[in-house]
Amino acid sequence: MLEDEQLLRQYVADGSEAAFGELVARHVNLVFSAALRRAAGDTHLAQDVAQMVFGDLARKARFLPKQVVLAGWLHRATQYAAAQLLRTEHRRHAREQEAVAMNALESEPSPDWEQIRPALDAALDRLDRPERDALLLRYFEQRSLAEVGRALGSSEDAARKRVARALEKLRADLIRRGVTTTAGALCAALAANAVQAAPAGLAATLASASLAGPAVGTGTTLALLELTETELTTDQFEIVYRGSRAALTNPGNIILVREKQAWQGPSGKWCRTYGFADGHSENHAEPDGNFDAWESQHPAPPAPSSQ
Repeated sequence: MLEDEQLLRQYVADGSEAAFGELVARHVNLVFSAALRRAAGDTHLAQDVAQMVFGDLARKARFLPKQVVLAGWLHRATQYAAAQLLRTEHRRHAREQEAVAMNALESEPSPDWEQIRPALDAALDRLDRPERDALLLRYFEQRSLAEVGRALGSSEDAARKRVARALEKLRADLIRRGVTTTAGALCAALAANAVQAAPAGLAATLASASLAGPAVGTGTTLALLELTETELTTDQFEIVYRGSRAALTNPGNIILVREKQAWQGPSGKWCRTYGFADGHSENHAEPDGNFDAWESQHPAPPAPSSQ
């Protein structure tokens, strides 16, 4: 009877199916038994593992070292193949369970989003950062569990567990605030309502304005100028000129609103955003943060005489 090494050489040399078949016949019981133990007695899974192992042998035979103990190599290959297949099966089973749970939510009463919405962000802030990040990625950025795991530096299974724990803590916080819900119903409510589509074109506008931030004299349109006077009185901006824009002879030189607080740009200079009466905006920079001289060049016109 030929030794395993001789049969391997025959297979590698001329692709002998007979030689390879003899190797499979000799070691199939070893491989199948090891796979069956790892698969907890699942014969179908064990057969799939055995198929993977002998497929690997067929592909890698030419690279095996001389005088390899094939039984040892096959046993180790079975452990790797079984672990890989079991991970795949576990993920598939988890996805199926998740799908069943989501289908069951259709008949489960969902909490009123108007009850959840006012308390949601405060409840999120009270979570530990890893748990909050997991929920934000899963429901607010609508990432898959695999993507959540990669973003958090963990596996898909670890991400699933972290999301579940975070969701339960969020639910407990909401219950203390009078919002009664189950974890499944809260999951459905977040999936349906947590993310609202931004207005068309807003992303491009924000990107352009943000990248232009450190520059001086940019001409982007300041959306704040389209708001009412009441809306302009926010914590970020203050109104400089309150008269009629129609009465201005040089609106492009008149500051209408300005940012209350200056901010330091990448160059180290202090910057402030200004909105002018003609609708354009400028970001002006000063090394020492003193804008008085520059602002004096864009004065508001004197108030009309009462005579």
